[in-house]
Amino acid sequence: MKLNTPFTIPNSKPDIDNVGFSRKKILVTGHLGFIGSHVYQYFVAQGHDVDGFDIPNDIGNFKTKKKYDLVVHLAANAAIREAIANPDAFWENNVVKSKPIFEYCRDNNVRCLYASSASVYEWWINAYGITKKVNEIQAPPNSVGMRFFNVYAEKVSRQDMLYRMLEDRTATYLTRHKRDWIHVHDIVSAIAVLAESDYTGVLDVGTANPISVIELATKMGMGHLPIKEDTPGERDITCADITELKKLGWSPTINILDTIK
Repeated sequence: MKLNTPFTIPNSKPDIDNVGFSRKKILVTGHLGFIGSHVYQYFVAQGHDVDGFDIPNDIGNFKTKKKYDLVVHLAANAAIREAIANPDAFWENNVVKSKPIFEYCRDNNVRCLYASSASVYEWWINAYGITKKVNEIQAPPNSVGMRFFNVYAEKVSRQDMLYRMLEDRTATYLTRHKRDWIHVHDIVSAIAVLAESDYTGVLDVGTANPISVIELATKMGMGHLPIKEDTPGERDITCADITELKKLGWSPTINILDTIK
């Protein structure tokens, strides 16, 4: 697998070159975003007929006469702290604007892989988790809700994400949280496997190996930052149950601590 990304990954790259796809017509929403751009590039590199649709096109006005074989719906607002400050915008972007995508898949019996979140496990504590829980309720029958845990990548994570702030030396505090950090290349490999499976429902996409924020920050040379004890709307520990993905032959390949030099 080759992705045009401005960062390097460890030698243990995801082994997804031999998944064995038949050529498909695929729609990737959010193809300009962090995860979506990697997924879009992967399917293009595999020789699929891939269309991208993103926020500039206005997801809420999505209409098409094309018959896709697969829709990978990744367009969404994803920053938990922004959701706490502006819940109405998150409802509009994540719930209301997902409706035409889901309706298209339901009406045309198109398989849909969509981004859910580990936040659904305590969905009531923040607006982002609520929107993802509603997505799981409104999703079409032939779909998979991918509950992503803490996705990261060197130098290309969103600037509001903790990993990126530690990289850029812009973080101002740490927490005592433990997080299940999963590299975006492992996310892509999981999506590749799910695209070829007949699994439906929801499942976790993570590593099942939570690592503390303090341990990560210390290895990145930022362990001196003060500890913030009060972080409303955030879970103390996240840890994926990847049993279902392992049954499909997938396992994560990248440990976040191994990416830090």
